[in-house]
Amino acid sequence: MKKAMLSLLSVFMLGSFINLAFADDAGPKQLTGTPSEQIQQLNSQLQAQLQQIQTTQKQQIDTLNSQLQNQIKEMQTQLQDQIQKVNAQTQDQMQKIQTTLQDQIKQVQQQLIDSKK
Repeated sequence: MKKAMLSLLSVFMLGSFINLAFADDAGPKQLTGTPSEQIQQLNSQLQAQLQQIQTTQKQQIDTLNSQLQNQIKEMQTQLQDQIQKVNAQTQDQMQKIQTTLQDQIKQVQQQLIDSKK
């Protein structure tokens, strides 16, 4: 008898805790029937609440993934722009170096010509 009362009390306490912790918009559902039926009712309620939580989490994950993909695309675009700018600067510098070297070669050639006179 004590064991049955303890089990029944445990079921009611668990039901109260679950209803408080995972109360949905419809409010707590009243448990009815035998302790075994009440456990089945609690299991059903828990499964429904877990499905709601999973659905909410999936939506949140999908939203976060979408935001991350957008941020990655923005970063890729920014990096491509920066790479193009650096490439353009490098090409300009290479052109200047090439021009300077050509000028120096001409000077050395002219000095050689002048020194042979």
